[in-house]
This record gives sequence, structure tokens and C-alpha cells, in this order.
Amino acid sequence: MTFDGSHDSTDDRPVDARALRFALIFPVLLAAALFLGGFLIRAQLPDGVMLPTGGEPIPVPWFLGLGAAVILVLGAGVGSQGARTSLPPLRRRILLGLGMTLQLAAFTFFVAALLGQGAPGGLPETPVDGFVLLMGCGLAMAMGVVLAMTFKPAEQWSATDDKVLAQLLDAEADPTASNDMMAYFVHPRGSVTIMILLAAILPGAMLSVVSPWILLGAVVLALLVISTLTATVQVDRHQLSVKLLGLLPVLVVPCEGVDAAVSLDISAKDYGGWGLRKHSGSATFLTHSGAAVVLRQNNGGKVVVSAPDLDIADDLSAILNRRAGKSPDKH
Repeated sequence: MTFDGSHDSTDDRPVDARALRFALIFPVLLAAALFLGGFLIRAQLPDGVMLPTGGEPIPVPWFLGLGAAVILVLGAGVGSQGARTSLPPLRRRILLGLGMTLQLAAFTFFVAALLGQGAPGGLPETPVDGFVLLMGCGLAMAMGVVLAMTFKPAEQWSATDDKVLAQLLDAEADPTASNDMMAYFVHPRGSVTIMILLAAILPGAMLSVVSPWILLGAVVLALLVISTLTATVQVDRHQLSVKLLGLLPVLVVPCEGVDAAVSLDISAKDYGGWGLRKHSGSATFLTHSGAAVVLRQNNGGKVVVSAPDLDIADDLSAILNRRAGKSPDKH
């Protein structure tokens, strides 16, 4: 269920037509399904049916009409806001997912009331069928999250596009600029990962007889340790950056502060060990012994960053040497 509004990105339409169609049509179909199901079991509700919130029974057609109205208001009313191209993409995703969750939850409430009060002979009648309500609301939440994750808002010109355009213009002025960017993923070797997990799981399993929370805590601690050795390394014309799990920046080195860079095959213990280490103006981020890039800074400091292999380390050092001592506006 992927919705791509990129075909509307060539003009300035205030509404993503494809997202709007979905936001309007889906609740209509859902309301129609409620009517169909209600009429199929109306014979089991000769005295009418109570609303999910309680009260006196009302005729089945009135009940179904009210249910359809609630579904349409929540689904189309909230979901259609996600089609507004003037809103940020993240907010549009949330609104469309929220509309899906609310309309499915409303549908579940009314269906659970029908099934609970229209139970076949021999089964106790209840205002709302709890099993239907529980499963339906769980599905509503799941569908809302899935829709929010898969919906692709219509693309609009943004600050990111401005940045890309600036990079293209720079590349025309400096033919080597387009090559001065690189990114890769570093992580501990498989044997190290297994060793960390075993060091946590084995003692935790033995101590779980005291409390199962000890084992859980040990596993969480091991995963945290592994996450501190997992990062993305990225370089462009501005800087070299290291981000834990690709999200948290822990090391940033401006290119204008770099004097020279070299790729080496190193031993982690010679540079203080694994992980992030900072001391006296120098910094290292090493996930294993082996390929790495060693930078000498203008202020006398040193930065060492791991690389998957020597070929990648060579490429990274070449970019850094081209950009060494240069600010982003100089070519």
C-alpha cells in the first residue's frame, strides 16, 4: 500500500490528488461495508441496537447511519488533511495514518456493538463484543502505522533541493567537487559481536534464577555496547562526520581544519582501543583493527576513523587531501 504523489510535483497544486482520493474513497467503502453487515444481521436485532457508548436501543438503520457518519467524518475529515501539499511531509504522513486508525477504530466499535447485541441464540448478549473490539482496534493501530510509513507525499521544493542545486552549481565551477563526497557503514566484526553477546547472555542466564530482569538488562546492555561500535562515516566538501547508528553525530571534523590524511592498516590498541575516544585535541572512532584513515589537523591534533577495507580508506583519504585546508566556498 504505497502512495506516490511525485507525478504532481511539477506544478503548484495545493492538494495531492492521489492521497485525497484515497482519503475520501476508503471511508466511503468502509461505511458501505458497515451498512451491508448491519443489514445482514438486522433480523437478530428486532428491538434495535444500543450505541457502543450505551443508552436506549435505536432502530438499526439509524444506528448504521450514525456509524457511517462517524466513519466519514473521522476518516475523510482527518485523512484529507494529509493531502495538503502546504504541510510538512512528516505531518502529512501522521495525518493520513491517524485518519486510517480513527476510521477503522470507529468501524470496529459499531461492528462490535452489532455482533455483541445480535449474538445467535444460546450466546449471552453484550453491549459490545470485547474480542472484536480488541482485535479490530489492534488492526486499526497497525494499519495507521503502516500507512504513515508507506505513504510518499507529493514532492515539493525544499531546503534539501536548494542544497542539491548549490552542489550542482559548485560542481560546474569545480569539476572535482561532485566526487568529493562519500559515505560508508562501519561495525564491529562478527566475532566481536558474538563475544559481546555471549559475555552478557551467559552470566545473565545464570542469574535469571534470581530475577529474569537481570538477563533482560544484560542483553540490553550488550546491544548498547554494540550500538556504540556501529556508525556511518560521511564526508563531503564541508566536513567529515561520524554518526552512531547513522543518527547521532559523535565526531565532526571540518575540512578546512585538516592538514593531511593517509590510509593505514592499524591496530586499535595502538590508538586507545575500540569505540569513540577523545583526548587532548585528538579523537578516534575505531570498530576493529585494520583499515583506517589517519588525519593530521592544523592545530596539531589527530583523528583516526575506521574503514571497511583499505580501498575505501584510500578513497576517503584522497577526498580529504583534496579538501584539506579549504573552506566550502573556496574552489
